[in-house]
Amino acid sequence: MRDILRRNLGYKIISVVLAIIFWLWITSLSQPTSLFGKTTINVPLVTYNQPPNLVITSNIPPITVQIDSDNKGISVEDFYAYVDLTDAVVGEKSYPVQMHAPEGVKIESISPSSVVISLDTVKDKIVPVLLDITGEPARGYEIKGEIILEPSVVNVRGPASILDKLESVTVEANVTGMKQSVRLARPVIFKDIKEVGLFAPDPNLESLNAFPDTVEIIIPIYPKDTASKTLPLRVTTSGQPAEGMMVRSISTVPSQIQLIGEAEALDELQYLNVGPVDVSGLTSDKIVDFPIDQIELPENTVLPEGTRITVIIDIGPSLTEKTISDIPVNIRNLPEGLTAESIPPIAITVNGYPEIVNPLTAGDFSVWVDVANLAPGTYPNKAVLWQAPTGVTVVNVPSVRLVLKSTEPENTDENQEETANSSVEQPDENSYDNLNNLAEQRI
Repeated sequence: MRDILRRNLGYKIISVVLAIIFWLWITSLSQPTSLFGKTTINVPLVTYNQPPNLVITSNIPPITVQIDSDNKGISVEDFYAYVDLTDAVVGEKSYPVQMHAPEGVKIESISPSSVVISLDTVKDKIVPVLLDITGEPARGYEIKGEIILEPSVVNVRGPASILDKLESVTVEANVTGMKQSVRLARPVIFKDIKEVGLFAPDPNLESLNAFPDTVEIIIPIYPKDTASKTLPLRVTTSGQPAEGMMVRSISTVPSQIQLIGEAEALDELQYLNVGPVDVSGLTSDKIVDFPIDQIELPENTVLPEGTRITVIIDIGPSLTEKTISDIPVNIRNLPEGLTAESIPPIAITVNGYPEIVNPLTAGDFSVWVDVANLAPGTYPNKAVLWQAPTGVTVVNVPSVRLVLKSTEPENTDENQEETANSSVEQPDENSYDNLNNLAEQRI
């Protein structure tokens, strides 16, 4: 037995010494360790006065500190190292490491005495959420209909250099063996444009943050022989808005929806009714999350799991009429050789929403008469053409009196003939009497 203990005794002694040294090194990582009259501790490095528009994109190393071992009753928790980022700017820069230690403790050395920290501008970016599905539903089942992601976009905040590589965030779901629709929440995953994961240089730093950081997923799973059809939504209302107000428009989000069921039942459907939505006494817009269980569905049909319908009702003042006076009437396409008498300004009556109609003036309208291919003459009830602002309906446009005249001189031969006729002396009554007397004498 003694021979066994004495065998390779030198190696065994060396092994024990090395084990003791290794143990001392391991324990020094979390607790003060006294070596050669000095105490060595590892302390965390924190940052102070970091500008709110900058974010750290480099590793933050731990700091090793040596203190005088004569200090008794101290703990690692009493120490921390820090760097002051008061004047920090974008880019890579070396900063001196400073120490916070209990009063009376003598700091022998700090390693490293300075650290290189890289800073980048904080940026916000709204990106879509993509779903990565793995697995297959149970035999005879399939994903049927629209998969719902809520929200479908998230706001990501982080370093500009990293966000430039980010086009979307991903959520993952596994549907292996599923026989019914599933609803679950999953955290977002950051990937670059090459689908490679984006992570902070230092795992302890949250360089990328999504708001919200989880997404609700609804995956509709139904038997394969089930039919589906996408239908537009038609909203009905009940009641009347407050006096002087009207329902201007009604829309839904989404504008159309998928219905699942037997093929025969779906073939006859052209739209899906939603309502009635009560608008009684409304004086302003209303948004309604319409209860799905209040929608009357045909027999043997269902809406996919997670279906939501939001009805948006636009309420505003009722339509009003206004007559705009003194609108000038222009002449267009006047043929060569013709002139037109000026046309007095007219008045036009329009109809529309008060906020559009009330500010209108004569300068907002363009009114003209097209005289192309017209001959000289008077046109007592000539229709006018007009152009009005968007959003108004022209109720009444009066006709106008149009007079066209020729600018060419009258024909010369006709003038000469008229002059000759007018120069022939016409006999007066006495001449006729003398002629009659002369005829009687000859008889």
